[in-house]
Amino acid sequence: MIELTDLSPMPFGKYGPKPKGSGRLMQDVPAKYLHYLWTTGLKEDKDSPVADYIRRNLAALRKENPDAIWS
Repeated sequence: MIELTDLSPMPFGKYGPKPKGSGRLMQDVPAKYLHYLWTTGLKEDKDSPVADYIRRNLAALRKENPDAIWS
């Protein structure tokens, strides 16, 4: 599995590669969007680099989106 860092590009979706996505770095993907992915099944995916990134950055994401339930 590839380990994503803050400076890695988002690999898929709305903020992923162009032309469909916006081509954002992981650090620039809104916590609200990462929360959406997390709560719609990504949390259970043990092989997803994005899920791994979220797990490693839960503390920061909770600060950015404190009203969301991340557990």
